[in-house]
Amino acid sequence: MKLYHKLNAALVITALFSAGLLSVIFFRFQRSGIIANERQKLNLISQGVKNILAEASLARDPLMLVDYLSNLYAYHPEIAAIETFNGKSWQPVRPRGASFKGTVPINRDSPQFLKDGPPEEFKAGAYGARLYLSRKYLLGERSRLLAELSKRLYYSLAGAVCVSALLALVLNFHLTRRLRALSAETKVLGEGRFGHQVEISGSDEIARLAANFNAMSQKLLELETIKKDFSACVTHELRSPLGAIESHVSLLLRTRRPKAEKESLERIKANAARLANFVTSLLDLAKIERGKMDLHLTEADPCALARDVTAFLKPKALENGVTLEISAEPGRLISLDRELIAHVFTNLISNAIKFTPAGGRIAVGAAFSGDGKIFRARIKDSGRGIAAEDRGKLFSVFGQASSGDAATGTGLGLALAKGIIDLHKGRIGFDSQPGAGAAFWFEIPAKEPLRNN
Repeated sequence: MKLYHKLNAALVITALFSAGLLSVIFFRFQRSGIIANERQKLNLISQGVKNILAEASLARDPLMLVDYLSNLYAYHPEIAAIETFNGKSWQPVRPRGASFKGTVPINRDSPQFLKDGPPEEFKAGAYGARLYLSRKYLLGERSRLLAELSKRLYYSLAGAVCVSALLALVLNFHLTRRLRALSAETKVLGEGRFGHQVEISGSDEIARLAANFNAMSQKLLELETIKKDFSACVTHELRSPLGAIESHVSLLLRTRRPKAEKESLERIKANAARLANFVTSLLDLAKIERGKMDLHLTEADPCALARDVTAFLKPKALENGVTLEISAEPGRLISLDRELIAHVFTNLISNAIKFTPAGGRIAVGAAFSGDGKIFRARIKDSGRGIAAEDRGKLFSVFGQASSGDAATGTGLGLALAKGIIDLHKGRIGFDSQPGAGAAFWFEIPAKEPLRNN
C-alpha cells in the first residue's frame, strides 16, 4: 500500500474519529440542555400557578384563577388535566376554546395527552389547583427533539468527513509530492548518475532530508570524478609499459629458445595482450563516462555487420561445442560507428558462447522495425540464465553474473557496450529466466547517412 493512500486513510480516519467524538459530546450537552429546558418550563408553569393562586386568594376571585388555568390548559400540551378547589370541592377545568394570537387550542383526544402520573397540588388560602402532567407527551417531545438533533449531527458529520477528505487529499498531495520527487532522484542516483539535486522547499523534516540527499549526491559526484580521473590516469600510464613488454617478448620469441622458456614467454605475451585489452576497454569506458568519446559515423549495414561478426566467432563456438546461427534480413546503409557497433556484437556473442554449455544453441537476430526507423539485434542463448540477484549489476563497471564454471572476464564488456549504445541514442537490455537462457538485445535509431551532393 502506497504512502499516499496510507496518509489519506490516516487523515480521513482521524477526522472521522474526531468529528464522531465531538458529535457525541455535543449530543450529550444538547440532551442535557433539552432536559434542563423542559424542567425550567415546568418550573415556570408551577410558579405561575402559585402566583395566580396567591392573587386570587387575596382578591377572593375564583374566576381569576379559573380563567388563568383555562388559558394555561389550552396552550400547554404537557398538561394532561387541571382541577381547581373553590373552598368546597375539586372541579375540573376545561381548556379555553378560542384561539390566542392566531394559535389553535390543542386537540386532546390523542392518548398521549392522558394523565399518567400523580398531580402536582398547589393551595393558597381557600383556593387550590392540581396539575396533571402527561409524562408520555414530555418523553415523546424529548425524543422528537433528540431525533432532529441526531439527524442534523449526521448531516454535519457527513459534511465534515467530505471536507476533511478533500483537505486530506490536498495536504497529502503536497506532502507526498516532495517525497515522490525525492524517490525519483534516488532512483537516478542508484543508476550511477551522481550530482542530481532535489528542489528544497520548506523547513520541515522532508526539507532536511532533501538537503542531506543533495549533499550526498554532490559528494558522490566528487568521488566519482576522482575515481574516473584516477582510473584514466592509471590505465594511460599502463598502456606504454604493456606495449613495451609485448614488443620485447615478441623479439625474444624470434630467437631460438628452450621449449620451457618459450612456453613461459608465450604465456607472458598472452597475459600482456589480455591486460592491454583490459586497459584499452577501461580507457574507452573512461572516455565515454567523461563525454570525450567521439563517434566516427560512417555508412554501414548493421545486418551485414552482424553476419560478419557471427562468421568470425563461429569457429570459437564450434570449438566449445555450441551451435551459432544467425537470422539477418537484407539490410540497408545507415549512419553508425562501425567499429563500436561491431564491438557490441562481439561482446554479446562472445558472452553467449562463454556461458552456453556444450550442445547448446545461440541464435543471433538482426532486423529493422516495421517502419524502418529502428535497428534491432537480439542474441539468445540456451545457457543457465541470469540469477535475480545479478540482474541489477550486469551493465555496471566490473559487474559480472555469478557463475559456477570457469568462465571469467573483466566485467567491463557490458558496461562498455551500454556506453556505446547510449552514444548512439539507443537502448540495451536483456530478458532471462533462470535455467532457460538469456536474450540480450539492443536497438539504435536507423538514421539515414549524410551524403554530399
